[in-house]
Amino acid sequence: MSESVEQKTMKILLVDDHTLIRRGMKGQFTLQPGFSVVGEAYDGAQAIELAAQLQPDVILMDIDMPVMDGITATQQIKSDHPAIRILALSAFDGDTQVMGMLAAGADGYCLKTIEWEQLIAVIQLIFQGGAYLDPRIAQKVSRMFKPSVVAQAIPTPELPQQQILSPRELEILKLIAKGNSNQEIANQLYLSLGTIKSYVRMLLNKLSVDDRVQAAALAIREGLI
Repeated sequence: MSESVEQKTMKILLVDDHTLIRRGMKGQFTLQPGFSVVGEAYDGAQAIELAAQLQPDVILMDIDMPVMDGITATQQIKSDHPAIRILALSAFDGDTQVMGMLAAGADGYCLKTIEWEQLIAVIQLIFQGGAYLDPRIAQKVSRMFKPSVVAQAIPTPELPQQQILSPRELEILKLIAKGNSNQEIANQLYLSLGTIKSYVRMLLNKLSVDDRVQAAALAIREGLI
């Protein structure tokens, strides 16, 4: 007899550059029924590889790591494997980290000060399709989504008048600002992933920004969402 949804063992991938943190969490998960740590990654690049190989249900993603940070890894994993749920688990709550993870498509953001029992509840919520923000992060996001505050929090250039976005580019920019991954945008607009990636590259060039985080901040500041 196949397992029911309630009985399914949740596959967890731990991503953190601190070995002690990974081992500590893995030890805790071995005592937690219904959870199985299927892999550990020490940076974002390895996280992308293991996500493809292991197909975990939920990834606990640190942000500040060597080689590749968690924001870049989250964006790539969400683009390649949109069904994988990603929970940011960080010691930091800076504007760049928060905005970056949300724009990359993370399904939740927790601080490492969270109690174990609460973390388990959050992971279950994320696994079931929900979203979660630490209360302190939620307050920060609320402030950041006020245009005057966003402009101060993440500097972005003015949108040149001569570089007017096409309706399709504007539509994609709005979806980026709402935290959609490239794959999710492709699904919503019924376009190929390659087409969306091309649009995103053009958007970044037109807006004279370096990444999706700055593009999202500009979109919020300009009142596009």
